[in-house]
Amino acid sequence: MPRPRAHGLALLGLLALGAAPRAARAEDVPVPINLQAELLFMIAAHDRNLPARAGAEVRTLVLVKASDDSTRAAAQFKATAAAKPKVAGLPHAEETLTFTTAAAVAEACRAKGIAVLYLAPGFSAEEATAIGKALEGGNVLSASASPALVKKGVVLGFDLVSGRAKLLVDLTQAARQKVSFGADVLGLMAVSQ
Repeated sequence: MPRPRAHGLALLGLLALGAAPRAARAEDVPVPINLQAELLFMIAAHDRNLPARAGAEVRTLVLVKASDDSTRAAAQFKATAAAKPKVAGLPHAEETLTFTTAAAVAEACRAKGIAVLYLAPGFSAEEATAIGKALEGGNVLSASASPALVKKGVVLGFDLVSGRAKLLVDLTQAARQKVSFGADVLGLMAVSQ
């Protein structure tokens, strides 16, 4: 796995990128989906619990709502992920699941050995809260396309501040989902507890 300092420098480069055109609605997704995928996988490499959680392969579940916007965003996310040879030095696979209930999401994460859960656009605060509660005690890094869902049950989100991508993290929810970031990457995030 690359050294954390090298990851931090690459992360700073990605964070410095300005906003680019995106397919999802601007009010829901301020940071382009492809950049979110890049950032998520880079940040995942800094989760101290990822190697034990992932085992031999980093499995990512892309959770979608039954809508065209959500499905398109999931396709963008998966296309960007497919272009990455490795995540945290490990092979990776992504699959999509259409949301039905929070309990079904948590069960899918357990049954499939999911290391990373990404909520595509379209989820409400109530749905994110239910998903977060269902994931408590589990071992999964959750992230959302919408920054508003951080502090609503999602560990990681992406926002746009002064034309630059900003990472948001809820450390309380991270602890509940057994996610542990090092100080090197926490210094690059807007942290809420």
